[in-house]
Amino acid sequence: MNHDELTTFVTELADDLAPTAVGSGTGVGALLASAEAIADDKAVLGVMVTAVRMGNIASYLLAAATARAEAIGIPVRHRLKNGRDLLRELPLAPATINRVARLAQHLDDLPNLVRDVRDGDLTVEHADAVIRGLDHIATRMGADGFTEVRDKTASTLLAHARIDQPAQVMEKARELGHELAPLDPPSTPPADNPSLNQASISRTDEGRVTVEADLDQLSGEKLHTALDALAKPTPAPDGSPDPRPRAQRTADALVSVITAYLASRNRPTVGGIVPHITMTVPLPVLVPDSPLGEAHAARLGFTGSVSADTAREIACGSAEVAALITADSVPLDAKRTQRFVTGTLRRALEARDGGCQFPGCGRPPAWCEGHHIKHWADGGETNLKNTVLLCSLHHHTYVHGKGWNIQIGFDGHPWFQSPEGGDWIRCHNRRSLTLADHAAA
Repeated sequence: MNHDELTTFVTELADDLAPTAVGSGTGVGALLASAEAIADDKAVLGVMVTAVRMGNIASYLLAAATARAEAIGIPVRHRLKNGRDLLRELPLAPATINRVARLAQHLDDLPNLVRDVRDGDLTVEHADAVIRGLDHIATRMGADGFTEVRDKTASTLLAHARIDQPAQVMEKARELGHELAPLDPPSTPPADNPSLNQASISRTDEGRVTVEADLDQLSGEKLHTALDALAKPTPAPDGSPDPRPRAQRTADALVSVITAYLASRNRPTVGGIVPHITMTVPLPVLVPDSPLGEAHAARLGFTGSVSADTAREIACGSAEVAALITADSVPLDAKRTQRFVTGTLRRALEARDGGCQFPGCGRPPAWCEGHHIKHWADGGETNLKNTVLLCSLHHHTYVHGKGWNIQIGFDGHPWFQSPEGGDWIRCHNRRSLTLADHAAA
């Protein structure tokens, strides 16, 4: 079938699938030419299966043509290195180019795999998973040891490729690699090599921070373990489901781990200095009616200028923050006796609250920040009667973000009220006590 014949065949098949193509085709077209035919599941599903098989066969033809082009020297004559460079001249995605090129290299030594692709029974993605899986096992065993088990291993992976997804085929290959590797393997697998670890932290134009990491398996397992419990859905006080999607819960969990580390009294020092967030902020940002002049933007040590709202949240009492308050760039001691919940007050607060006191939470003290019930900028004192332990989620998202109200009740413990008003709710530690319905003394 030449190019024109192939184009005609595909065009007719596409026309047959159009609901408006009444009488325009034969075979499938005849079945789809009426409302009754369009509802024929078997016909439509048959076309879908045929299209998938055609795509698989096309992948084989492209790989075979690439191998043939290399054999007769076409890339060299076009001043290219190999068939992969020839594929780059075609309108193909880089991932597709890599898969087809790898398949082209194994047309002769993996006959069963190639036959499945050629017959349309296996996608190039599944075939590529088998090829990459075999390469992975070979690196674990060494060339001599792998030769003896190559055919059997290829058959095992191909059997999995016929019923599993490519990722599952690769997982089976890693499992076989662990089983077959000698006690002294010739190389360290990438999953076990921490020297390959990479991470980057960058700031976007909008001021957000993007984190990317590529970790070895053990480090990744530690990260999953640290975040998994913290990323589970947290029901709202009324019992409704957590509205946060999984990605947001994972990000919040990561922030909680970082917050707990910075709040730890035993965290390592850097040059004798305990790591902490540093914020430089003019006093008028925190106290709008300050007589010290016009407010300028606050700045954080690594990420630069920050909004006034965020500066006030930071000043609210995060235990890991050290703020240098300035006016006209001159250091100024503007603390109202004590701004941050530290030392003896922190220990007293932990003894009273024992963890996040937002109803239904209860995360341990190490995950919590000291929140000023009456904001410091509004004249609030830093003492036991004006502070409460809150985890990062409920501190910033619920209290500062959604406007939940807090007060210390007649019992000396925090009580909470939703932004819509209504009854005051007991704090987490006292949720099961049978006291008065309201916090008012």
